[in-house]
Amino acid sequence: MTNIKIFAKFLVFLFLINTNLFAQTNKTPEKIHWYSFEDVVKQEAIKPKKVFMDIFTDWCGWCKVLDKSTFTNPVIIKKMNQYFYACKLNAERKDTIWFRGYPYVNPNPSVAQSTNQLAASILKGRMSYPSMVYFNDSMQIITTVQSYLKPSQLEPILVYIGEDKFKTMTYDSFRLKYKTESNDDWVDPTKPVIMKTVTFDSAKTTLKVNTYPQLDSVATVLKANTEMKIEIDSYTDNTGDVVANKTLSEMRAKTVFDYIVAKGIEATRMSYAGFGSLNPIADNTTAMGRKINNRIEIKVK
Repeated sequence: MTNIKIFAKFLVFLFLINTNLFAQTNKTPEKIHWYSFEDVVKQEAIKPKKVFMDIFTDWCGWCKVLDKSTFTNPVIIKKMNQYFYACKLNAERKDTIWFRGYPYVNPNPSVAQSTNQLAASILKGRMSYPSMVYFNDSMQIITTVQSYLKPSQLEPILVYIGEDKFKTMTYDSFRLKYKTESNDDWVDPTKPVIMKTVTFDSAKTTLKVNTYPQLDSVATVLKANTEMKIEIDSYTDNTGDVVANKTLSEMRAKTVFDYIVAKGIEATRMSYAGFGSLNPIADNTTAMGRKINNRIEIKVK
């Protein structure tokens, strides 16, 4: 089964369990094909195409969020690769960049946050990050958007420019008719799913009743994807004895395993493990943090 078909099934899964989405990971997920500025210029000379340029800096927090959330969304990946050469440009590159026979330099490469002349020229001195610049197939700027955008916000712009709609209508008119495909809740399918409603009483291994619908949905997805295999991992907070916590986590993972087997899923398609208080994802010094660290994660093999 292809990644696209599995992803479509998991969109349904997302709404069923109201939690993070996971997908089959035995194949390498499709990614945006990012070019360097120099490589984009070479590609344009061979086969002209519109260019999407992400101008970023190493210290820009929202640039990192854009990379982790928006640029990993499968709809964004598909449309970006379809319509554009995608290019990343560090606004504070230290080296000289040649473009159309002219050198662009960083005037103060040893000084923090000193801007390369090429980035300053493209952004016309309005240095805000992230900045997303759209070029036509002659490397002439169409427009610039300076803001973090969620997938559902970026997608219509990609289509509006990629399909040349900007030549015949305003963006507002286009946006009224365009139906967005992307989901802002999507997460990287290579990461484990935290089963937020799979909970236990303190120091207990019996599933709470509100756990059942989420695990039932896991079983539903496994039935629909017969080649899929999963790993069930259990963690605790750091309260109490380390050895006891590991044993407790192993027993909880086995409880989840047994529940899904009872729903008709072959035991050979699943494995389970308990890691005790290892790998905390929240602060164990607070009650809320400890609650978060007591968790079940599912990984797709």
